[in-house]
Amino acid sequence: MERRKFIGVPLAMTAAAATAALTAGASVAQQSSLVDARDVSYSPSDGSATVRSVQSKLREGLSVKDFGAIGDGVADDSNAFALAAAAAGQIYVPAGEYAVTAPPALGKFYGPGRVKIGSARAYVHPLPGPVNEIHADVFGFGANEYVDSSAALQAAVDYANDRAIPLELPAGRRIRVDATVVVKLAAAAVGDPARRFLLKGNNCEIMANVAGPALHLAPQCPVGGVPGLEVGYFQIDNLRFNGYFADQSGLAGRCAIKIGEVGKKFAGFQKCQLRDVFALGFKAPTIKLTGALTRMVNFDRVVVNDGGLEIVTSENGSFIGDLDFNNCQFGGTVANPPIKIESAAAGANSEIRGVRFYGSVVYGPGTLLYAHRKGRIGDIWFNSMQWEGNSNPVGAHALWIVLDNEADLFQVFINDPYVVGFNGNAMLFERFGSATVKAVSVRGAKINEIMTAQYRPIVLTQFDNTSILDCDFFGQIAADSCVSVYNANNVAISRCRSTPNAATPYFAEVSGSSNRVLLANNIADTRTDFVANTTSGVVVIDNNINF
Repeated sequence: MERRKFIGVPLAMTAAAATAALTAGASVAQQSSLVDARDVSYSPSDGSATVRSVQSKLREGLSVKDFGAIGDGVADDSNAFALAAAAAGQIYVPAGEYAVTAPPALGKFYGPGRVKIGSARAYVHPLPGPVNEIHADVFGFGANEYVDSSAALQAAVDYANDRAIPLELPAGRRIRVDATVVVKLAAAAVGDPARRFLLKGNNCEIMANVAGPALHLAPQCPVGGVPGLEVGYFQIDNLRFNGYFADQSGLAGRCAIKIGEVGKKFAGFQKCQLRDVFALGFKAPTIKLTGALTRMVNFDRVVVNDGGLEIVTSENGSFIGDLDFNNCQFGGTVANPPIKIESAAAGANSEIRGVRFYGSVVYGPGTLLYAHRKGRIGDIWFNSMQWEGNSNPVGAHALWIVLDNEADLFQVFINDPYVVGFNGNAMLFERFGSATVKAVSVRGAKINEIMTAQYRPIVLTQFDNTSILDCDFFGQIAADSCVSVYNANNVAISRCRSTPNAATPYFAEVSGSSNRVLLANNIADTRTDFVANTTSGVVVIDNNINF
């Protein structure tokens, strides 16, 4: 617009003064002479800036209504948005509902107006300036947690993910999902978007009512796809999940997050991040990792109350690994252990390798490592872990490692754990079939309160090539010994100390066909003998102190 006319006022009067004059009672007729907007001065109410013309001030911003938009939700405003898109600068979209046939250009438009293509919300950034994040609530969430918002959240995820722009959820909001929200990872074919998904949760709570994952981080690259397409990245911060609705509905397969997919590959180009994530109420495995290839993920301060973590692969030739869990907490039940790691391919070996836990806490019936058929598990580190088992049922173990068939376990290191209050074994390691064990070490364990007589702090059953070093056994130890070795070869038990509330009959029991067992430099309070040795194999007992 070349010229803007106003109700006549004295030329020296500011816009604020003109408004005051009109509201004071002067009629339109009394103020009927027109003046050019260039001749009306404007200054902020506090007079803090240079005085300039009203026309100059008005020309600072354009609105879609300057180009003919109606904004009533009925009229077609497509032409107005097209004209506005060709103008210089950003265009303001005032409150209203605008029907269009093509999505507005990202970064060109801003404001509180709602833009729709049919019944679907199109994205208009709410703030002027550069678009550094996508505001998910623009896509129109339900009013509360009783209204399904999965379609709106899916639209927000797709929009942000395809543009590699962070997605920001509204702070503290409860968002219900009745269908799985899928985050596409990496690419299926050459030419697909270079996806890099970043989610700022802002302490939002996803209220899951899904027979499956609430959020699925889904690789797109198939087995046999073009090398390199499996590489991508994701980062999720400060997000909560609640499985109450799904649990009350008894929905099978419910979980908070699933990473990976059968027959698909994904690898982070650097460690992907899951940080400050909290999940409760699922009463089923809550965070699941699977897939033909799933690797390079860091879990930092992740808390799962009552469903646990599940890392499982049974695909031939599959690999899951390069995973870090820092300062996490996992809770579960006998049916759904707090941590379950299982490898079980029937053909070419499946492998779970390079999984590290640091400073994490496990509540409930412990951790299960299970390799069977042709599964392989290795390079597993439990560093400064705490297993708490108060009120667990009888027979619930803190850490249970089981091998069967042709499975292979190698390089498992359990360093400085604290185990307290179990009615099963603190650590039960078992091997069956033709499975093999290489290089397992328990070092610096503090084991307290193993409360049921038939269970021991550490039990090795046909479990070879294992070291038990620098461990302390104390509190209530109800069993006959602290360490039991049955049908196991190449076992070293050294520099350990046993000082329970009441002396155990023995420090260690060695039985069956065990062979090449070393017990040296240990200190124990026993009431019968240091070792109950009934094996015919070689057992070396040297430099121990029994008091």
